[in-house]
Amino acid sequence: MPELATFALFTYRHEAFVAEAIRSVAKQTYRPLELIISDDASPDETRQRIDEALRDFPADIPVIRINHAHNHGGLPAVINAAVRRASGRVIILGAGDDVSEPERVAYTMRLFADPRVSFVHTAVSVIDDEGRLAEGRETAGLGDAELSMAGMLLGAGDPIVGASCAYRVDVFRSFDELPAQILREDVILPIRGMMLGEGRFLASKLVRYRTHAGNLHSLAHTHSSTDLVRHNLRFADDRAAFCAQLAADITNARAKGRLLSGEMDEYLRRETAYSEVEQRLLRTRSLLVRAGQVALAWSSRRIGTAKAVKLFTLFVTPFLYKQVLGLRIWLSERKRLMRHG
Repeated sequence: MPELATFALFTYRHEAFVAEAIRSVAKQTYRPLELIISDDASPDETRQRIDEALRDFPADIPVIRINHAHNHGGLPAVINAAVRRASGRVIILGAGDDVSEPERVAYTMRLFADPRVSFVHTAVSVIDDEGRLAEGRETAGLGDAELSMAGMLLGAGDPIVGASCAYRVDVFRSFDELPAQILREDVILPIRGMMLGEGRFLASKLVRYRTHAGNLHSLAHTHSSTDLVRHNLRFADDRAAFCAQLAADITNARAKGRLLSGEMDEYLRRETAYSEVEQRLLRTRSLLVRAGQVALAWSSRRIGTAKAVKLFTLFVTPFLYKQVLGLRIWLSERKRLMRHG
């Protein structure tokens, strides 16, 4: 008999989109399936739209509602709460402004039939706030693939979109609950998954990822350097919390007998060094001193050239950040395509 899958749908200020997201869960071809729908104290009419969309929801998909009384300011707390209520062996994550294709859960669960698999993510197509495909902004899926820890840490594969991810429930329950300061659950959770088992990438575009003004990680290409710098610096505390939690996770995994490669330690060293320099720069007002701190960190090989350029642009020449970011993205995409032939 097929195993129960849990679809965890997270909403906040999604009144315009959540009904479509719920309908896409209703259309899933896989059973048995349960839906956990969590609203993080939306100030708009998101909950009313949820109520309306659930009135004719399929009776064979049980629904668990979690209505938070206070906004948590990020996903960790709402993910933690949903995981506590989940009954499925696999938890498929979704956002209240995205749309899952009908085969998403079925295709994903086929991969989890292999007990070694602990983490799966899929390609996405990108849509705008009207649901139209955003031409030229689709993830370039290059075929289904087995993920490697080294490749993931280096960002060598297709980008991981949190709302396209699914995890074996052990990925959550074998570690501490996610700290509140972490904003990028789609960084730490895949790493946890790879610590416990193997990862897979599905090249089928099984999620329609929506870009609009409310996205946490997606900024419109028209935003200024000032907006982009402000957005990036929002993640400074996230990076510090991520490094502390990853260090604890590595210790936890090894204490339980997991064999982790030295690549993990090197990755943590690099990320910690970057975060420490970033935190120091945040406390420094002088542009000249900031420039010196970046140069010292680079010349002593605490950070590499790419990260030194990023920090220099963020903290010394922020008016150039948009242009430098565009160049970095272009070079990264070109390198990725060349690597895949």
